[in-house]
Amino acid sequence: MCLLLALVGCASVQELRDRRIAENQALFDSFPADIQEQVRQGQVEVGFNADMVRLAWGPPDQVFTRTSRDRHATVWGYTRVRHYPYTDRMSIPVYFLDSQGRRHISFHSVWINSETREEYTVARVEFVEGRVSAFEQLQTDDGYGF
Repeated sequence: MCLLLALVGCASVQELRDRRIAENQALFDSFPADIQEQVRQGQVEVGFNADMVRLAWGPPDQVFTRTSRDRHATVWGYTRVRHYPYTDRMSIPVYFLDSQGRRHISFHSVWINSETREEYTVARVEFVEGRVSAFEQLQTDDGYGF
């Protein structure tokens, strides 16, 4: 199981997309040629259905219901995680007995490694009546995409 998780963690976004397409080949083949190409490139467009988005970007990490005066919509959220490693110094108590058996305490500084984990939204897709009505993507400098 750990090996599988390690392999999935190392797979590129494109490899994961190709795997989703291969696992759903009949569904993918039912899409028009221009939509197949967009899905292969990880692009989502207004008018796509949920299957097209799922193959292009994968399953959503979060699902919301948006209700306005005019309509009800389902919103899929896609998130990523950033890890901020850091090293911190702390004092720990060390207890010891002296030669007469009396208990003493001494404090020693130690370094600990830790990290902060931050989850952030990279995209949202809004569906109305089963079709994409709007979507938004986070603009990043690192070129990270779906």
